[in-house]
Amino acid sequence: MKRKLTFTLFCLMVFLGVHAQEITPNDSTISSKKEMKVGIRLSPSLNFFDYGDLSFAQVASDNKVGFGAGVVFDWKISEYNRARLEPYFEIQNVVNESINPNIDAVTSFNNLVFGLDVIPLVITYGGKIKPQLSFGGFAKYYLTTSQETTFNGNTVSNFEPNTSSLQYGFNYGIGAYIGKRLVEFRYYQSLNDFVESSAVPNSINQVQLILVY
Repeated sequence: MKRKLTFTLFCLMVFLGVHAQEITPNDSTISSKKEMKVGIRLSPSLNFFDYGDLSFAQVASDNKVGFGAGVVFDWKISEYNRARLEPYFEIQNVVNESINPNIDAVTSFNNLVFGLDVIPLVITYGGKIKPQLSFGGFAKYYLTTSQETTFNGNTVSNFEPNTSSLQYGFNYGIGAYIGKRLVEFRYYQSLNDFVESSAVPNSINQVQLILVY
């Protein structure tokens, strides 16, 4: 039932995005301060745990690939500032590997997420190609989570730690508007743990490539 509802909501969100693109007003009498663009968002991602001592080596070894899709509502506030609201669905894969080199213990999580990015500050300037910096926040609700733990290559039964159904935090982006399109690298910094009742910090951080057309 939950999967059917998720699929229905995703199709509805994409339909609204496409339909809104078709009816976005172009009347020159409308004030530029009220201009709004609606686009379709695609977002491949790298996902990794932050144990409180994040390093590039850890990201390189522990990252897993994910993918998201959704809609972007993009308002022009002024010549140099925009604001965006971005609802989306995301397949988020993440892995926890033992830091002990003598132990091969791996727990993998496969998550289906509904997310919302609220970005009130987008600084931009230029002509047809406009470099931009963005800052905002996000919240992600975990619709489903599946997990598997292996020890020395063998599956461990009856070991499923409790996980949080909500992640939230800040996001920071750098990219460019290219005509009506947007390309942005965005970093997601979560402020709460994913695995509950753990003595070790374990928030999920991400790097996403945001493509909007």
